[in-house]
Amino acid sequence: MTGATTAPQQQPSSRPNRAASLCACLLLLVLLALAAGADPVREALRYDRQAIAAGQWWRLLTAHLVHLGWAHALLNGIGILLCAGLAPAVFACKKFLLLMLFLGTGIGVLMYSGYPDIGRYVGFSGVLYGLFVVGLWPQRHDALMRCALILVLGWAGWQLLLAPLPSEEQMIGGRIVAEAHFLGVLLAGAWLMALAGIRRMPRP
Repeated sequence: MTGATTAPQQQPSSRPNRAASLCACLLLLVLLALAAGADPVREALRYDRQAIAAGQWWRLLTAHLVHLGWAHALLNGIGILLCAGLAPAVFACKKFLLLMLFLGTGIGVLMYSGYPDIGRYVGFSGVLYGLFVVGLWPQRHDALMRCALILVLGWAGWQLLLAPLPSEEQMIGGRIVAEAHFLGVLLAGAWLMALAGIRRMPRP
C-alpha cells in the first residue's frame, strides 16, 4: 500500500495587511506631528483662498494634513485606521501616494474653482471619504462592506444636503465643510472609473 499526502493549503499572505497597517500608522504620525505644531504650522499649510490667489499653491494639498486641534486630528486618525482595517488593499497598493495626491490636490482645486465662499479649510476628512469609497467599492458584493459604503455615502449626502450635526462641529471645534466630503466622494468615483477604463484597454 502506498501512502499519499495532500499538498498543504496555502495560507493567505498577511503582507498586504502589514503594509496597510504600516502605511496608515505613518500617515497618522504625520498628521499628529503637524498637529503638534499648533497655530504656526496650521496657518502656514491651511487652505487660505487669499494666500492661494497670491501664489501659495501648495496650500491646495497641504490643507488636508493640518487640523483645527487635537480632537479634529485624532478623529480623522481613527477614521484612517478604520479605513485601513476595512480596505487594506487601498493602503497597501503601489498607487497609494498617487491616489492621495489626486484626492488632496483635486479637492483643493475644485474647492478653489467651485466654492468661492470657502475662505479657509483644514482637515483630512475630504480625502478620507475618498479613500473609503475607493476601498469599499470593489468589495460592494460583501454585505458588510456594502453597508459600510452606503453609510459613508449617506453620511456625506446628509451633511451636504441637510447639515452637519452640531455635536460633531462642537467636537472638532469648528464648522464642518461638507463640500470637501462631497468632492472627495466625487473624485473617488472618477478614480474608479479611470481604473475601470484602463483595465478594459486592450493589452498589446
